[in-house]
Amino acid sequence: MRTTTQRFLQALAVVGVLVFMLPLIAQAQQGQGPARPGVGNSDPDKSTNYNKHDFNGFWVRNPVAQYNMPPCAECRDTAPSYGFFGEVPPMTPEGEKKFRQNRPTKGYTVGSPQAEQNKNIHIAYRRAVQAALSNDPEERCEPLGLMRLVTFTGGNPPMHIVQAGDVIIERFEWFWDNREIWTDGRKLPNPDDVTPRFNGYSVGHWEGDTLVVKTVALDDRQWVDAFGFPISDKAELEERYTRTSKNRLRAELTLTDPETYTKPWHSTPKVWALIPIDHMSVAGWAGMVEDRCNPAENSYFRSFEPPAPGQKEADTKK
Repeated sequence: MRTTTQRFLQALAVVGVLVFMLPLIAQAQQGQGPARPGVGNSDPDKSTNYNKHDFNGFWVRNPVAQYNMPPCAECRDTAPSYGFFGEVPPMTPEGEKKFRQNRPTKGYTVGSPQAEQNKNIHIAYRRAVQAALSNDPEERCEPLGLMRLVTFTGGNPPMHIVQAGDVIIERFEWFWDNREIWTDGRKLPNPDDVTPRFNGYSVGHWEGDTLVVKTVALDDRQWVDAFGFPISDKAELEERYTRTSKNRLRAELTLTDPETYTKPWHSTPKVWALIPIDHMSVAGWAGMVEDRCNPAENSYFRSFEPPAPGQKEADTKK
């Protein structure tokens, strides 16, 4: 069950009061994010009696935190934050311009000793600022966008997958958002013919036991992840989901966006653990918590943050 303390800490993280530190990646090269996590399978249940095409259920990437389930080493990113990760491709001039305009709150604080000591990792992971100086859409309770919804499940917030005939729905606890994947054979729309959406337009098909999902027409106001990587509305995302065991779901993400990046960007693997519904109970109600980003609550928690440099303390109380 989620405690009051846990909820308070989560809310502080939302508004950027807590700045997560990325670990030193000794082998990382300039232009790379954290190293790829292990891709083994720590599922204690070795049963082979399950449907590899059935993704229904509640999936999390930190099953120990509050669900009283065995740990999942391969579920966690190598950094204590939420990111697309993988080797970051070089950006186009337009992509670089947008990237520099984005000011995240996650990673090493800009100018800090940690940032100076870890110049071997991409600048995105060592330029964090206070929430008061950030332009992260999350800080204003604006929609996260598809990739951030998927990668944000790296902490406690679960993902609920519902398969119903010709559509698969992914529901996300944080921001209380959802996306639909159509498997009825329809074709992807031409991005020039539709209005971009934060979660885009997604279609899926099976290649053996792998669900291949392609998404287009993503709203370019979103970030790829919490570190401020931009995208254009011409980007295409491919996700490849595989149920590698009864209690594990694994996804590989590839972002192709020629207007922003010079080559496709492959994420680190994302792995989730299956949580039985009886472990999802809060005060006797089994299911996900309604974790919306409420602007009024957001402002309240931001009031605890120290003033930004050059900002009078009285201004933060307005």
